[in-house]
Amino acid sequence: MIASSGSAQDVAAAIRRRSVQAAAAEPSVRGADWRMATVATVNADGTVVTSDGITARRMETYSSPAVSDLIYISQSGNGNWLAWGRGSTSSFAVGETVTVRKSVSTSRASTVTLAADPHLVIDVVPGTYIVDSFLYYDADTGADLRLGWFAPASTTGAWFPNGSDSANTLFASTTNWGALGDFSVSTRPVAGVGAGNLMACRPVGTAVVTGAGQISLAWAQQVSSVTPTIVRGHSWLTLRRIA
Repeated sequence: MIASSGSAQDVAAAIRRRSVQAAAAEPSVRGADWRMATVATVNADGTVVTSDGITARRMETYSSPAVSDLIYISQSGNGNWLAWGRGSTSSFAVGETVTVRKSVSTSRASTVTLAADPHLVIDVVPGTYIVDSFLYYDADTGADLRLGWFAPASTTGAWFPNGSDSANTLFASTTNWGALGDFSVSTRPVAGVGAGNLMACRPVGTAVVTGAGQISLAWAQQVSSVTPTIVRGHSWLTLRRIA
């Protein structure tokens, strides 16, 4: 039986529709809107070359590109490739910033044994971190506040307490500009000017971490006193991974 001209056209149209639908559902036919790739070469002109030979132009937000970065790329209709940026390969990615804040105050008395603050603790993976923190505290003039860091074994770096010299007993005081050429080893005190007299310091530094673990701001009294040294709520710690 020979189909009519109208029936043949209907069948052909149905076949075309079905073909389009099948192609749209099949990645090997339609192509992906985006995919992941590994950087093999970083060029000076703002592009990167992937391990499978694709040259893609970096978005401005994709800063500090490096060989072996796992990145997201996409292609335009005219064939140009765009590199959107890194995909996370760990729990703390390069370029990521993590901040924690003390929700309540912590008080310590009659102790010079350094201990991690219960709130100012951040999980880390191997990498290099910019460390920034703000401490809002009060301490007796004879006790002061001794600062340090706990970090995974073999962590290196440098830091600076950025606070009032421990010899000071008044608000109008001298900053201690002494830096420390290590991280999680040396400690440094900052001044207290009396119980209830609120002070601030901003310990900063760089930490190069070689093993997974935690970085925590650690503190105690510089001189044991029954008058508590208190690190107040609203203090904070920030880590930014840069490598």
